[in-house]
Amino acid sequence: MIGSEGTLGFIADITYNTVKEHKYKASTLLVFSDIETASTAVATIANTPVAAVEMMDGRALRSVADKPGMPEFIKQLDLEATALLVEVHASCKHTLDSHTDTVMAALNDYTIIESVPFTLDPATVATLWGIRKGMFPAVGAVREVGTTVIIEDVAFPVESLAAGVRDLQQLFDKYHYDEAIIFGHALEGNLHFVFTQGFDSQEEIDRYGGFMDDVADLVAVKYQGSLKAEHGTGRNMAPYVELEWGQEGYALMQQIKALFDPEGLLNPGVIINDNPHSHIENLKPMPAADDIVNRCIECGFCEPVCPSRTLTLSPRQRIVLFRELQRRKAAGEIVEATELEQVFEYQGIDTCAATGLCADRCPVGINTGDLIKKLREPKYKKFRPIAKWTANHFTATTAIARFGLKSGAVATNILGQKRVVKLAEGMRKITNNTTPSWLPETPNGAKFNADQCFGNAASGDKKVVYLPSCASRNMSTQASAYDKRPLTEVTMSLIAKAGFSLVTPESLSEQCCGMPYDSKGMTDIAKQKSEQLELALWEASEHGKYPVLMDTSPCAKRSIEQFTKPMIVVEPVKFVSDYLLSELTLSPVNETVMLHVTCSSRRMGLESAMLSLAKACASDVIIPEHIQCCGWAGDKGFTTPELNEAAVAPLKAQVPQGCTRGFSNSITCEIGLSHHSGIPYQSILYLVDEVASPAHS
Repeated sequence: MIGSEGTLGFIADITYNTVKEHKYKASTLLVFSDIETASTAVATIANTPVAAVEMMDGRALRSVADKPGMPEFIKQLDLEATALLVEVHASCKHTLDSHTDTVMAALNDYTIIESVPFTLDPATVATLWGIRKGMFPAVGAVREVGTTVIIEDVAFPVESLAAGVRDLQQLFDKYHYDEAIIFGHALEGNLHFVFTQGFDSQEEIDRYGGFMDDVADLVAVKYQGSLKAEHGTGRNMAPYVELEWGQEGYALMQQIKALFDPEGLLNPGVIINDNPHSHIENLKPMPAADDIVNRCIECGFCEPVCPSRTLTLSPRQRIVLFRELQRRKAAGEIVEATELEQVFEYQGIDTCAATGLCADRCPVGINTGDLIKKLREPKYKKFRPIAKWTANHFTATTAIARFGLKSGAVATNILGQKRVVKLAEGMRKITNNTTPSWLPETPNGAKFNADQCFGNAASGDKKVVYLPSCASRNMSTQASAYDKRPLTEVTMSLIAKAGFSLVTPESLSEQCCGMPYDSKGMTDIAKQKSEQLELALWEASEHGKYPVLMDTSPCAKRSIEQFTKPMIVVEPVKFVSDYLLSELTLSPVNETVMLHVTCSSRRMGLESAMLSLAKACASDVIIPEHIQCCGWAGDKGFTTPELNEAAVAPLKAQVPQGCTRGFSNSITCEIGLSHHSGIPYQSILYLVDEVASPAHS
């Protein structure tokens, strides 16, 4: 049933019996002179304690040779070379060493022309597996715009592996698929091959049809292998099912299909398909749409980290719809294009968090958020005069924001939370959701005065430039917060405990990293604010002499990306880890706390550092599963609250009994996290300050 691909039904719920996740793992990359030698080596080490053996042919290795971090010798290999990526697992280091010795001893009689020896180093292991995982997208990244990446998976009997690969390579040459590569799970004879194909002419379609005919005959007839090793048969291999299984076997499949699905309603055309040309008809176009996303191969690797994936669209789906929209416009289908454009405005543009997490998962590095911000520019064009005014009068703008927050808090005290929330929702209905929502966890306005809070009279050699974000300058704490101090006060307390002197930039109230403007596609205004901030911080840091701390991670990330001057800019986790821990003594609380790693922190590679810091401050730290981004996305938690709700839907169920608070490093994200978890979230700086004391006191 699980293998029916929806032909007979679908699986609504599954419980897996999982395998043990061993603590110790080691990987090695072994390169042999040709496919025959490598295949024989696979048969040899199959009887040793290997957990995985991945094969990559010479073209596959060449496709990733120029990628960052790749071993230098890969560039020197010829197309005959074939590599095996081998991994072993064990529950203890001693057993692991024994396993690696056994594998290498079995290969004593083989000539290994290049290698990366067995290693446990996480960075090296990640690089080695990055070679294997980068194969599929490497082909997609260099394809011509308008062509499609085709990936198929077949299985040869292991004893025929070398001959099967050789014959496949000859088919690539015969049909001029010069970019095609072969890789796969060698222990099972399971191979993937990847190539690019255009379908914009009958000649190209005929080439593809001839190639697939020959592949099917090669695998299913000549070698009695399987045309599908692990992926779905779909429509591409459906015309060849009878060839592989024979007339009687196929007839039996048809009879079963007719019994369960007499009207052919369940996944029609998949596996059981009477059309021998189904794989070369009704072909999906891949038209040029925008340079930002033209390289997308629609693999879906981006989808698990997208906060809107359960609400509207994933990044892949956004690109698919955008491509179709551009196709309709190019074809002159004006009515159809207008209809889709109306759908895409909310589904594609309004509900995209534009955090860029998709780019980190994308095999070819596509940031769908960049496309969406580009598309937002004309949408927000009418607001440009207002945005320009706010950028030029930022002190007044933030004062208005604080007044709004304070007014909300006053209204809550007078009318009660429920009434204020209902009033805000009623106003949103009247204004077609153009006014912000109000959550009970929305902080009060901060009593911020730059001149009173900070000064520039720092002395001593241990200095840090502190830039409170717009949010921390405007927002105080939530009503249910464990610690009622504003973030600026907590940050200064921690800096003082570590013995650092504090410096702040000139005209602090006018400073902004530009993110509020950038997220709406107003890149020129965003750049203006970023450049203004960079100049102020450059002077405050004495031309990069001292580090710059920004107390929320999104601001730090944007500034690191935008600044051109050689300054060290850090957010809370990196600042504490790199500068303060050596000056502090931490006495962790015996408590279970929740931890949310913001998308900006993830993109800066700080996930492990944030977890380590939290574990140094609390006995038990929980990072909830299936939440990569909270979906607050600047102000979308106020303007598009359903995005935040969808993104953190799994959160509340993962808060254990007895856990009363959570931590993060973005004050706006913490509003939505608090609302949907049922416990207050605050900056991780609160937790560090709570458990920290001067190391030398």
